[in-house]
Amino acid sequence: MSLFTIDETRCKRDGLCAADCPAGCIVFEEGGLPEPHERKQAYCLDCGHCMAVCPADAIRLTRFADGSVPVDRSLNISLDQSEQFLKARRSVRAFRDEPVDRGLLGRVLSVTEYCPSGHNARPTRWVVAEGGAKVAEVAGAVAEWMRAESEAESRLAASLHLPGIVRLWDGGTDIICRNAPALAVAVGPKQGITPQPDGVIATAYLELALTAAGLGACWCGYLMAAAAYDAGVRELLGVAGDEAVYGALMLGRPARRYPALPPRPEPSVDWL
Repeated sequence: MSLFTIDETRCKRDGLCAADCPAGCIVFEEGGLPEPHERKQAYCLDCGHCMAVCPADAIRLTRFADGSVPVDRSLNISLDQSEQFLKARRSVRAFRDEPVDRGLLGRVLSVTEYCPSGHNARPTRWVVAEGGAKVAEVAGAVAEWMRAESEAESRLAASLHLPGIVRLWDGGTDIICRNAPALAVAVGPKQGITPQPDGVIATAYLELALTAAGLGACWCGYLMAAAAYDAGVRELLGVAGDEAVYGALMLGRPARRYPALPPRPEPSVDWL
C-alpha cells in the first residue's frame, strides 16, 4: 500500500510536502508529482505535516481515514489575547457540585492528540473518573496508601506530610482530590521514545484546553505519588505493569472566579 495518495488535479507541484516532511519520506522533482521515498517511507511519523502544509489539500496519508481540515484563521488569537489567557490560568481546587459533561470532556481530551510528542509517538492514554463517588473512591485508595506510609513512619510520609492529610481525610476533608466531580489521569508506557515528558505535556495541554472550555483543573500530585508507589492504586486505575502515571488532573466547574492577575517576577534568562 502506498504511503500517500496525490490528487493530480489539485497538486500545485510546489514540493512543499517534501520540503516539510521531518523524516524525508517524500521525493519531489521540480515539475513532477510527489512520490514516497523508496526506503524512508517506512519511517513516516504519521505527523501529517505534509497534509498540513499543502495549500491545495492534494495529499492524503493512506493510513489516515480522514483528510485535512482547513485552519480557520478568523479564530486566531493575538499575542495580547494569548498572554492574557495563559496568565489568567489558575490551579482550581474548589469546584461546583455538578457533573462534567462527557461530550465536552471528550472534546477537550481530543485536543491532547495534537500536543508535541517525541517522534510523534503519542503514547499517552487517559483514565477518567466520572462523578464525585468514583473520584472519592480513588481518593480513598490514595488515603489508604498514605495511612500505610504514615504508620510505617517512612521518609516519604514525613516529606509529604502524609499523617496530617490522613487526619483531615478521616475528619471528612479531602485535600487529595478536593471533592472534584471528575479526574483525568495520563497513563503511558514505561519504555519508549519520551513517554514521561509526553505525558506531562499532554496533561498541560489538557489543563489549558479545560480552561478554554470554562472548566478548571489542578494537578493531583498526591495521586501521582501514590500511583508511583502503590500497586493497589495502579490496579484501581487500570495501570498495567509496563505502564506508569505521568499526570493527573482533578477537574470541574470552578466554584469561584478570578478577576485579577497576581504579580510574578520576570523570568531568569541567560541570553547566549
